[in-house]
Amino acid sequence: MTDWSKVDARYESLYARATQVFGADPRVVRVELSGSIADGTADAWSDLDLKVIVRDEDVGAVLDEWEQWLAKITPTVLADRTIAPFIINTVTDDGLTFDLSVWAESAPDWTPPPGFTVGFMSGRRFDSYGPALAYAVQERLRGLAGPGIRLLKRGDFVWGMTGLGHTLGLLMTVLLAETGVVPTDARHPERYLTDEQRTVFASLPPVAANYDAMLRYELALAEATITRARALFERYELEWPRALEAVAARNVRDHLGITLDWLHA
Repeated sequence: MTDWSKVDARYESLYARATQVFGADPRVVRVELSGSIADGTADAWSDLDLKVIVRDEDVGAVLDEWEQWLAKITPTVLADRTIAPFIINTVTDDGLTFDLSVWAESAPDWTPPPGFTVGFMSGRRFDSYGPALAYAVQERLRGLAGPGIRLLKRGDFVWGMTGLGHTLGLLMTVLLAETGVVPTDARHPERYLTDEQRTVFASLPPVAANYDAMLRYELALAEATITRARALFERYELEWPRALEAVAARNVRDHLGITLDWLHA
């Protein structure tokens, strides 16, 4: 039984309208809830995700007619298929986020690959915190040794801001390794942090697309990542990358004129 009490009440009506429209189409086998409402993790800010299962021979036709059947369900101010042809992302005229995906009846259930990723730039998946922690430190030190310096020296501050999600992800991995809990909901890892760990993110300095702000932010983020990770390496039986750390410390000193007491040369 779906619990609609935690989401905007209008979503239940939207769901009822969608099932009514699809129920009248003989090509549609069934409609399934997906996303947070389906898995029981929804809150007041959740949206509506539907999985529309269609007879194999009719998938192409149903997708070709997506604008027509969507209009029968709800007026929208945005409706597009930019992520993939079988995924329709919409915003209704009363401000609800409503996303649908169309699947062939014979399509096997998709199971997410095992493990978890670290940051946004690596496609590698990890099944335990030891290797993940080692990668997070290696990647953070690599950034200090080269890419971060280049970004500052070239003045590529806007470009640098687009990569902040990656470096924040490295710190998130370190903090989660402290807890030892692997999140079952990868979209909301902050739910698994302690109050003290959340203050680490909250205390980072403001970031802006200029040299001084970017430098302060990156060094504060790197310090939190490295110092907290250092204390974990013995627990996870890892060898600290001393040579890489020494190069990072030297390059920061030589090219930025900064000696960092938390970075060992």
